[in-house]
Amino acid sequence: MVAVRADRVVRTEPVTSDRAVSTVLDIALALLLITASVLVIGLYLNDDEDGLEADRADHTAETLSGSTVSVVYGVENVTNSSHYDEPEGIESYERTMYGPAVGTIAEAAVVNAEFDGAQLILYADSFGESVAAHVESRLVGATHQVYVTATWQPYDEASIHGNTTVGSQPPVTDDFSAVTMTADSGMPTVDDGALADTYANEGADEAAELIAASIVEGYFPTERSQLALERQNLDRAIKSTHYLRMADLVGADLDRDEAPLARSEARADDANEELVDGLADLIADDLQSGQTGDDLDEIGSDEDELESYFEETVSPGTVELAVYTWDP
Repeated sequence: MVAVRADRVVRTEPVTSDRAVSTVLDIALALLLITASVLVIGLYLNDDEDGLEADRADHTAETLSGSTVSVVYGVENVTNSSHYDEPEGIESYERTMYGPAVGTIAEAAVVNAEFDGAQLILYADSFGESVAAHVESRLVGATHQVYVTATWQPYDEASIHGNTTVGSQPPVTDDFSAVTMTADSGMPTVDDGALADTYANEGADEAAELIAASIVEGYFPTERSQLALERQNLDRAIKSTHYLRMADLVGADLDRDEAPLARSEARADDANEELVDGLADLIADDLQSGQTGDDLDEIGSDEDELESYFEETVSPGTVELAVYTWDP
């Protein structure tokens, strides 16, 4: 259940996020039902009419959190990858997922992520368009306009990030009300204390591995990935294609016909370790550059300060959403 709490006045710079192409990793990840977090921060204006508009934003957020949607999407674009190996007997490239409306939006943001500017998933459009259409259908009949944004960034200034939108941006000249909420990304939580201890005593490279492990496990859950790799159907074809695509993005060494991806020698845990090693290099570069690098240099090896800093800046398990409403 999402709790709604009105906090303070909001208005009114125009919304500027661009529409992103939404994606979904695979059927295993797609079936993961992401639940909304327990906090929704409501923003309201002062007079009665504006207060009513704020109530609409709160109500819309609650509707999205409490509604379940069925999203039908196609995965045929994966066949365009040079890594794809067509299995026999494919009758349909269509997939269906069920989940809370907020969860599907959050998932679309996560799996739409780019890694240093390169997108992971190949059948982006089908899933993103389907999520938007099905969520918007839940809002048919509303007397106000709705625009939703979702952003996933596992840590501040990350070169890994994803976002998606539902609806059209409010006109620049219109007043709008907004509420923000968070949703579970499906990534395991990174322990801030362990991250601080590792960074203080072993350095950025080792700390980056903890964040990378969370991200890889989120995209490639070990048990489900193992089952997919052992099969002979489309699930294996999609899963192995995604492993090889991710390996390309992070410089990992994986081969479809050799362990740990070969069906007879499938070891998802070993494949994930390869991806973690490659991804950690990218994350370590982020931790040592820009404002993040300056902040960490200033903190040094103070574990208490590091823990507080990582608590504020590292959140692979969270997607930030905003719901905007206004009168047509």
